[in-house]
Amino acid sequence: MSADWLAVVGSVAVCAFWTAWFVLSLRTDRRRLRNGFLLIASVYSAGGVLAQLAALVPHGTTVLDWADLAVVTVLGLFLLALPVLLVINGLTMVRRERRSLANLLSLAAGLAMLVVPAVVVAPVVLRAPWAIGIALAVGMTTAWLGLVFLGFVTQILLYRRAAARVPAHGVIVLGSKVVAGRVPPLLAARLRAGADAARRLGGERPVRIVPSGGQGADEDRPEGVAMAEWLVAEGIPRDAILVEDRARTTRENLTLGSALLDGAGLTGPYLVATNSYHAPRAAMEAMDLGLDVHAIGAPTAGYFFPSAYLREFVAVLRRRPAVHVVVVTGIVLVSGLASVLTVAGT
Repeated sequence: MSADWLAVVGSVAVCAFWTAWFVLSLRTDRRRLRNGFLLIASVYSAGGVLAQLAALVPHGTTVLDWADLAVVTVLGLFLLALPVLLVINGLTMVRRERRSLANLLSLAAGLAMLVVPAVVVAPVVLRAPWAIGIALAVGMTTAWLGLVFLGFVTQILLYRRAAARVPAHGVIVLGSKVVAGRVPPLLAARLRAGADAARRLGGERPVRIVPSGGQGADEDRPEGVAMAEWLVAEGIPRDAILVEDRARTTRENLTLGSALLDGAGLTGPYLVATNSYHAPRAAMEAMDLGLDVHAIGAPTAGYFFPSAYLREFVAVLRRRPAVHVVVVTGIVLVSGLASVLTVAGT
């Protein structure tokens, strides 16, 4: 067997490894964030196999070069447009929503993407050896965050399809602030998604549904009570509703809501209805709690998506701080060594 074919066999083995791990991880738990990274690794290694096979075919290298050029062009145009689109979205958020750190995330991300290239290129333009370390640190940090975000988005797309097919036996709807004792549009979207799921799962009679939410300091009654009234008005039978009126956090929504369904003689899996941007993290929290609960998402205004998903991404980063501490430590050490060696060599 020639060296070229040996390389192909080696690449196929690597691709098979990543693909097998991805399939096993999906079967173990579709809520795991690592599923997104394993899919990326599988696709990337499969691309490597195709590239090696193309090189063995007449004119295959030429076709591959054109394909690479097309991919790089599309990706480059996307990366050039993305920061501008994020800034525009951030300004839209400032106009339409209250000013808060969470609502300014898309604006901050867009501005950061505009600044990062300048920071990375500056040492070359200024011929400043000491700044090489800073440029390297910024570039490596950006690459790490980009990789993690890509895995996060991939898992979102994977999980969205999987959650909709879960044969659940009950539904929990996550509460949010009620205004003057009434259900606002954002909460109504969650309730509508939960009611639709309960009807779909139950056929002629909806499965049990738990509106979950306690009473905040600025609310005149528990969210769960107002949510239950909304569900009844939308045609859900009263005896299909189990009101949970104590939860203050997502974790309490999940644990107390699941306990009510368990107490009614039901068994998991259950579905939890929230907004689409919040569904992946809600599912991860349920997994961390050891609950057989999957999350579905209600539609959200398009302009709200970038900041909302960036906020969820930050929350996901905080779930595994040790991993990021190790990565940041490595980046600091590598960039510091690069600065020392560059200055010493001048």
